Amino acid sequence: MAENNRGSSPRLLMVEDDGYCLFFLRDILGLPDIEIETAGRDSKIFEKASRSDFDAIMLSFRGIIQNDLSIVQSLHEDNPYAPLIAVAERMDVDFALDVLRAGAFDYLVRPFQNAARVESALKNAFLESENLRKAADLADTKAVDHGMVGKSRVVLEILKKCRQIAPLNVNVLISGESGTGKELIARAVHAESHRKQGPFLAVNCGAIPDGLIESVFFGHKKGAFTGAVQSHAGIMEKADGGTVFLDEIGELSSKGQVTLLRFMEDREFMKVGGVKAHTSDVRIIAATNRNLEEEIDRNEFRTDLYYRLNVVNFKAPALRHRPDDVVPLADFFLRRFCFKNNLRHLRFSTRAAGVLVKYPWPGNVRELENLVEGLAATLPMDRSIIISEDVLGYSGKIQKSMVSADSLNGKSLHKQTYKEAQEAFEKMYLMDLLKAFEGNVAKAARHAQLHPVTLHRKLKKLRLGNYAA
Repeated sequence: MAENNRGSSPRLLMVEDDGYCLFFLRDILGLPDIEIETAGRDSKIFEKASRSDFDAIMLSFRGIIQNDLSIVQSLHEDNPYAPLIAVAERMDVDFALDVLRAGAFDYLVRPFQNAARVESALKNAFLESENLRKAADLADTKAVDHGMVGKSRVVLEILKKCRQIAPLNVNVLISGESGTGKELIARAVHAESHRKQGPFLAVNCGAIPDGLIESVFFGHKKGAFTGAVQSHAGIMEKADGGTVFLDEIGELSSKGQVTLLRFMEDREFMKVGGVKAHTSDVRIIAATNRNLEEEIDRNEFRTDLYYRLNVVNFKAPALRHRPDDVVPLADFFLRRFCFKNNLRHLRFSTRAAGVLVKYPWPGNVRELENLVEGLAATLPMDRSIIISEDVLGYSGKIQKSMVSADSLNGKSLHKQTYKEAQEAFEKMYLMDLLKAFEGNVAKAARHAQLHPVTLHRKLKKLRLGNYAA
């Protein structure tokens, strides 16, 4: 038997009731380098399969029963890296094809007449498992670019835009909800620019006391004020030749806005307590989770500073608007946590991944990262697969969200007529659609592939006119 490249013997889950297959593998084939765990053919096989990361599964059928197809399909979906070898009591071509379509990797007939055929099936299954894992690792590597994980169209467009504007000496404003990865976009722009060898310094504008703004930005001389026991270089001086990332720019005070605007006009500054003018060649990238145009209307943010910053604008998308990236992100955070804490390899079952995709993630990527790390830290030591029950049990918010998703209009789905459920779903979909496009019916209709007139008609019928801009 070929050696497993992951540093341990191949692991096989044997599912049968009479012990024949186990006897054949151990006593007839004599395969000491395979670690075999056994399970009976009952509901606990799914629990057994979810408790460890197997390299293959051998499932023995009692007869030719259609229910076996659902078992094959479920085991295949929950254990994508464990090829399944089906073992039947007789050859039935039609049933064998159905089993393979359900996800089985190979099909054997017992009693085994050809030992080489059985050993070959096992070798091929273990090799397939290894190839699947390598392919998954390669895909994950390709999905990470400048720390941005994902394969969705919106992420690819952001990366493309980063590469396009990075070589240009223009300021950038990144807007988006908290936890959407605005700093990652800033770092990607820096990494793709000619400034990449220079420093990248980040500062939270909301954390700068009003009296220390000039000192933080430009530095101060020794003795410039009480407590200034030595000279200090400010952010703009330290970042000369690089990039300054001003996070939460909307929280910068009026004084801070004036100070920053004055510097951005000619890139000159004077240290607090100093008499000499200095210059600094820095690129300014700012980020905010606020609507700065509304802040301008309320006279809380300077118009001239806004236009100075907003030369190129990025919108960091909320995680609920990029569902294709939820599972790649979760897998990335899980692998990173395991690596940092020297833990064994963990992964999500297919059903658990499905739960993650359905949840709207109000806390965005940061909420997903915290959930993944919490699940990995609390998973029982004898488990290597995170299943849907783990996710629901860990997060009451997700559990509540799933319950809400299973019912509309406050009634369980099976208690509604088809028309009631259809109308309720359509209403929920259109409300979310309009929210995503900020009430712009034309853009919403284009995304939903509906004619704007049709969408207007539906909004009027469902009394959702107040959601449209």
